[in-house]
Amino acid sequence: MKRCGDSFYHIFFLIHISMIKLSTAYFPSIYWMALAYQNEEIQIDLLETYPKQTYRNRCHIATANGMMTLSAAVKKPSGNRSKTSEIVLDYTQNWPLIHWRSIQAAYQSSAFFLYYQDEIEALFATTYTSLSEMNETILLSLSQLIGFSPKIVYAEEFISPNVQEQDYRFAIHPKTEAPIQFPSYHQVFEDKTAFLPNMSALDLLFNMGPESISYLDDLVLPTQ
Repeated sequence: MKRCGDSFYHIFFLIHISMIKLSTAYFPSIYWMALAYQNEEIQIDLLETYPKQTYRNRCHIATANGMMTLSAAVKKPSGNRSKTSEIVLDYTQNWPLIHWRSIQAAYQSSAFFLYYQDEIEALFATTYTSLSEMNETILLSLSQLIGFSPKIVYAEEFISPNVQEQDYRFAIHPKTEAPIQFPSYHQVFEDKTAFLPNMSALDLLFNMGPESISYLDDLVLPTQ
């Protein structure tokens, strides 16, 4: 029989690890989405000083020429001191159309593109007031198509990255390889490029459709 103290500790431990800290992300990577799916709650910090060249405004897709980076154009109202919550989108150039056409070219022959294309195209046809608004809309739509509903909370103040557990805000980065194994699945151009792991979850959705949720569930994630 478990002692009351042991039972309390076990319950506390489960509650403690149920929340994970992630940055906002543009069409999040498979690793990001797996962390979101396998935890009960996502805490997103928009009060950080906005860092450049991260997944906050970019994603990767698999094309006939290999990995392609799609970057949403942004403006920083307060220069390099701008907080992520302050970042607005720059529509001077029609990058949403360019992104959508790139996705079309990459995935139009994938098994489930026709099934999901209308919902994804609608995300590019919307004008957003901020980067964070766009990313939240994308996350809610993408996760719904995959088959889950993340619970999202936003930090009320900046969280120091040095003292927090389950904090992946800065660990998930385009220049840092994810510390897990990604089982291969069929990709449109894998005969030419070989399997490209950890693309945007769009890659998973268009290629695996309803099986995407099982793929996220089966990934073995690290513990901090």
